[in-house]
Amino acid sequence: MIRPSRFPLFVILLLVALVPAVATAQETPGSVFDPATGRDLSAWPPDRHFDHLHMLLELDLPDVVNQPTATGRVTLTVTPLGRERGTLVLNAEGLRIDSVAVARGTATRPAAFTHADDLLTITLTPPAKLGETFKVVVDYAIEQLRFDGTGLTWSPPTRRPSNPSEEVPMLHTQGQPEYARRWFPCHDSPNERLATELVVTVDSDFQTISNGRLIDRQKRADGRTRWHWKQDLPHANYLVSIVVGKFDVVEVGGPQSARPGLDMPVYTPIGTATNAARAFARTPEMVAFFERYFDEPYPWDKYAQTIVRGFQAGAMENTSASTFNAFAAAAGRDALEDIIAHELVHQWTGNLLTCKSWAHLWLNEGWASMGEALWAEEAARIDAVARGATPEATDAAMRRAYHRAIHGSFVGQRGGNRATAPDMPALASNRYIDPETNFMKLDNPYGKGACVLHMLRARLGDPIFLEGVRLYIKRHRFGEVETDDFRKALEDVSGQSLERFFEQWVYRPGIARFNVDLAWTGPDEGPGTLTVRAEQAQHIDADNPAYAVTLPIYLSFPDGSGDYYYLVTDERVALAAFELHARPADAVVDPGLHVLADYAVTKPFAWWLRQLESGPTFAAQVQAAEHLAASNDPRALAALAAADPEVLAVAELAHPQPAAAR
Repeated sequence: MIRPSRFPLFVILLLVALVPAVATAQETPGSVFDPATGRDLSAWPPDRHFDHLHMLLELDLPDVVNQPTATGRVTLTVTPLGRERGTLVLNAEGLRIDSVAVARGTATRPAAFTHADDLLTITLTPPAKLGETFKVVVDYAIEQLRFDGTGLTWSPPTRRPSNPSEEVPMLHTQGQPEYARRWFPCHDSPNERLATELVVTVDSDFQTISNGRLIDRQKRADGRTRWHWKQDLPHANYLVSIVVGKFDVVEVGGPQSARPGLDMPVYTPIGTATNAARAFARTPEMVAFFERYFDEPYPWDKYAQTIVRGFQAGAMENTSASTFNAFAAAAGRDALEDIIAHELVHQWTGNLLTCKSWAHLWLNEGWASMGEALWAEEAARIDAVARGATPEATDAAMRRAYHRAIHGSFVGQRGGNRATAPDMPALASNRYIDPETNFMKLDNPYGKGACVLHMLRARLGDPIFLEGVRLYIKRHRFGEVETDDFRKALEDVSGQSLERFFEQWVYRPGIARFNVDLAWTGPDEGPGTLTVRAEQAQHIDADNPAYAVTLPIYLSFPDGSGDYYYLVTDERVALAAFELHARPADAVVDPGLHVLADYAVTKPFAWWLRQLESGPTFAAQVQAAEHLAASNDPRALAALAAADPEVLAVAELAHPQPAAAR
């Protein structure tokens, strides 16, 4: 699921208004501990007493236009785990349970059940033996479809419709994190996956979109149509999806696309097909790229992208059928490309591999956010090659695009993450009460997750990092993963011990904050000493020790040469002295974003000017622009006036006028 921060301001304000109020207890000291009872309120994944093999969900929508209700029948094929089981417990919130039956062999018999506290408890008589596979059939009703964007949501026609899609209601589902239970009984946790089939009967004027492939569509005598969608390969219940509405359909795939053989329809409000064709046009290139990157074929039958009304987030990665917020119908390619890449990457990291519990959500969202930067890098390569750029220019364009994309995640963490242990939850943490809040904590699974992946890429190098990522995917495809699964794959291919890295960046909240002083001792021309003093300024105590880091410093010299020097520290204050053959023309702290830290750097003013003009990375130039913008020196204003507009835009600076023009 995409976070709102990628959208224009008016969209952010809209989404904020739509998102329901959620508990912020996880950011309050002691919030997951009940002092009255002594209970630990942390979230733990539920037991899996049964292996859920298959679900057939038959949903009947009697009158979409006038009657927002539904009746359903869920047929679950299950087998017990561990030992024989006498009860099967399913999540079922806000549903009216009408009957339950158990089918064993050729016999189907009613089963006793209770429905209380949003749990459906089914008695199995006799108990299910280990190795036995049987079916449970639950008939139920949704007496009032939801209007809040969770579960099965009914969106009424708009008051001033601008196209035929808005003249009628629209339905869509949202199961993440634990809202699937609001529209069908299920094991509503990401630690279970199953094959699914959806049979939806609806007015014939409407289309449906769901997971997998459409295997049948039959018009009935009563004027309604029965749609049958089948998802053969197993996925988590929160990824089960249905959309009902009226759409134009644009096929952005096809035999002449970058990824022939895979259907890639875009369902867009009627009258917006031309814009959708442009905005989603690079989807085939993205699919082909991520297949190569992960060394794993796209795993599902199709890749549909559907634009719906009433969607509370930006987009959602339902298996083979991503759902997009209504703003996408009018958005251009530049506004949508990151979001399209984000949801597509989830089809591998999130759907093919799924976090075992929401404590490890960053494995889903961090990878999807990292995928945005990887696609920016690849898109820059494609565009450079199309322009006939030299290999050197192509490499430079790729580095710039990637650094610009990943830089946003670092900026977000620097500005907003002052979390400390033990009172705040870490990136991987079960210290939450409502799983919804885990998407919005300070150690954000999107931004910090992408930063962690970038740091690992920088530490291990591209070839080893990529080998580890591919091993991780091959080991755990169609399975559930925890953070240590990813760490072990990287360790197995690199030979490095990464426990300390993961302990301080994934299992500990917050980021580092450095005050760095750079001083030159020696003549302006000739050898001398560069002295570096780096002090960690974040809160430090027994629960939050100084970070263990290798701090890169890039030195450039007047003759055009340059090289990296490193300060290795795990203490509050670190000192280093580098004997150099000449005074540097500039010294840049961590230009490649190798450490998730906020830096306050003190160095000669001329070095800042040089960093803005020709810093070794895009992020280094942005850092210089931000520093010089706070200066009253006329040279700073002149330098900013001549700076790269893209650098200034990312630094959120208006292009200043030269001093002479003021």
